[in-house]
Amino acid sequence: MPKFVFTATSSVLLTGGLLLAGPGAASADEKEEGTDSGCAGVEMNADGSSGAPSEEAEKAAEELNDKLKQDMADSMSPQNAACANEVVQAAQDRDMNKEAATIAVATTIVETHLNNYTGGDRDSIGLFQQRDHYGSSDERLDAGWATEAFFDELEAVYPDGSWESESLGKVAQDVQRSAYPDRYHDQIDDAEVIVDHLWS
Repeated sequence: MPKFVFTATSSVLLTGGLLLAGPGAASADEKEEGTDSGCAGVEMNADGSSGAPSEEAEKAAEELNDKLKQDMADSMSPQNAACANEVVQAAQDRDMNKEAATIAVATTIVETHLNNYTGGDRDSIGLFQQRDHYGSSDERLDAGWATEAFFDELEAVYPDGSWESESLGKVAQDVQRSAYPDRYHDQIDDAEVIVDHLWS
């Protein structure tokens, strides 16, 4: 059973008297009505999920459990795999590369162990534990929307692809501004395995 560690993920930073905040709205297009990825919101105890993950998600979870070595080792569920797939798909839809998807997946491993939590630290919710200035609860619990919001913030912090010259763990920390900056780097290897497995 993975440990559930929630970090301070406020995307507000005071620098030189300027208040910098994460995006108020992500650039994701509206999803089609009635679609269900299997990455539904869950309570903090990981019970109460709705929406059955697909057979593909079940297979991916089983295969990934044999490959992962860090926090998610032997802990991937079909719902975790469905959530990871939503993050990877959002990166592809935005024409981001595998490294960007790896940063996003590593972030969700650290924040929620790939659970789309309906609560968290203060007003944080969702895969990325995004604070309420990111958007509505419904938006932040939409895995694709939340990933778009994460990438919006990444591009605000690192304009013109400048993040590509930095270590992936550092980029995740610079986006999330966590009180525990080293944790993202520790999950990069597993995030790469997950992205490689799900990338198509």
